[in-house]
Amino acid sequence: MPRLPETSRRRTALGQGLDALLPVDEPAGRSLTERDVTYLAIDELLPNPHQPRRLFAQETLAELAESIREMGVIQPIIARPIEGGKYEIVAGERRWRAATIAGSSTIPAIIRQYSDSESLEIALIENLQRENLNPIETAEAYQTLISKYSYTHEVLAKRIGKDRTSITNHLRLLKLPDPIKDEVRQDRISMGHARTLLAIEDLSLQLNLSRRIIGRRLSVRELESIVQNYKKKMLATPAKPVADNSEMRSLERDLSRHLATRVVIRNNTNGSGRLEISFHSREELDRLLQVLGYGEDFS
Repeated sequence: MPRLPETSRRRTALGQGLDALLPVDEPAGRSLTERDVTYLAIDELLPNPHQPRRLFAQETLAELAESIREMGVIQPIIARPIEGGKYEIVAGERRWRAATIAGSSTIPAIIRQYSDSESLEIALIENLQRENLNPIETAEAYQTLISKYSYTHEVLAKRIGKDRTSITNHLRLLKLPDPIKDEVRQDRISMGHARTLLAIEDLSLQLNLSRRIIGRRLSVRELESIVQNYKKKMLATPAKPVADNSEMRSLERDLSRHLATRVVIRNNTNGSGRLEISFHSREELDRLLQVLGYGEDFS
């Protein structure tokens, strides 16, 4: 494809889909035109601290950068002025990053006077509508909107055009321990796997199964079979009588969730006892030592 001159490429970019860029309604009777778009220097822009996307795949960024070198930025980003003569990106950080990689000196932008609250809501909803977040980022964005704006699941579903059940299923993922959530973020564990792991209450078994998913490349169906067999075995095994000590059991659960591994408290009648923290690899031991504040490298 022949390379277009800069001015031609800019005019081509500005003529496509401007009305669809803003996730908020424009005043009645007004449509966006080239007059609404300005060109900002790349180094005048700062990322949005409320950006729900934490991971930007370098391969797809490189592909977008190559497209920008050929065709320019098709859709302007949305930015708002902040202190120091800079602009904060409200929507379009991925385009800005790719334009930076492409070596562009400027990028087309629509400037709006948004408050912190409006910037947060628009940044979250714009990303959610594009469906380019991983399941944990999506769940965290849902939770932020619910906490910040007191949305119900039904109201949020209407606001972003999603199914209410999908929102509820995503939010349940936040109950998983941090190591498993990290694997979902990195796309090593799918949402289907993660939802199946939620059926297991034992944190140690959850973590063990998450390692098996990755190591053995278990399908969701295979994992479901393992979980079902585990539950059948648990139902068939008579529960051992234990001393009624709800306070200790509650403390065990809190510690298990905090450390993301199985914790057992064994107390004696005289008040003494043992605290048992489970780990299944040297890497997990190192992680636990970090959490416990032990920083010395004794390997």
